[in-house]
Amino acid sequence: MNFAAFILSTGRCGTQWLATALAEAYPDRLAVEHEPLHAGYEARKVLQHTAVANDAPRLPPEVVGHMEAIEARLATHTYIECGHPSWSTIPCLAERFSGRVKVIHLVRHPVPTSWSWLTLRAFQPPLLPHIAPRTLLTPFDDGIRFAEYRARWETLAPFEKCLYYWSEVNAFALALQPRLGAPWLRLRYEDLFHGDGLQRLLEFLQLPPLESILHRRGDVIDDNHSVLADREDWRVIRDHPRAVAIAQQIGYDVDAVDEIALDRRYSSVYAGPPR
Repeated sequence: MNFAAFILSTGRCGTQWLATALAEAYPDRLAVEHEPLHAGYEARKVLQHTAVANDAPRLPPEVVGHMEAIEARLATHTYIECGHPSWSTIPCLAERFSGRVKVIHLVRHPVPTSWSWLTLRAFQPPLLPHIAPRTLLTPFDDGIRFAEYRARWETLAPFEKCLYYWSEVNAFALALQPRLGAPWLRLRYEDLFHGDGLQRLLEFLQLPPLESILHRRGDVIDDNHSVLADREDWRVIRDHPRAVAIAQQIGYDVDAVDEIALDRRYSSVYAGPPR
């Protein structure tokens, strides 16, 4: 039986690579999309309903239409959706496709995740006045968990606001897993590209481990890669106990940061290849 699988993540976790690699390796079995609705999921608005168990969801019409399109595709293919905008809608998606849905909680160390979002100007003024600010989430949104951030929100650096977003999304996922009742895989970005994560993912998706996809892990697929003009002090993460605790819960040491690799990838001085 075909099923629908959705990635729940903060973004900047390799989902562009994953969507491309899966689509090319299994074209006859999978219908794969990367962020099909983009901001159309309206994650901040939907959160106020999905963060509370048994609250009646109020989904944007675009999401309702998207669910119908997924249903049609399931007639012939397993559907895989990669990307981050759907994170707060996952409970609604799981209910809609109950009995034929799987969730992949894709995680990445909070420091490179936050640096990567900074290169896309998250929580910073846009470069052009007609572009909307990229405000991923705030502690003033309904449904958030860490309201203590409200008192100091205006004093936080953009990096710290990215850490807040990282913490909220992963806390949402951790709380959701035990009450969702659907097959669930927590997958580390680092293991996806450098460990056994890809093999575990393919097993979870009931796909054979083809050499064509296993050999692609060194490819670079990131259409949005950019670099930081100024180096951020990542050590301020120690001032954010929520981020530290969640990182430890999902298997990360917040101090285990390869600064050379971080600079090469995200610094304007050491602009190395993205992934």
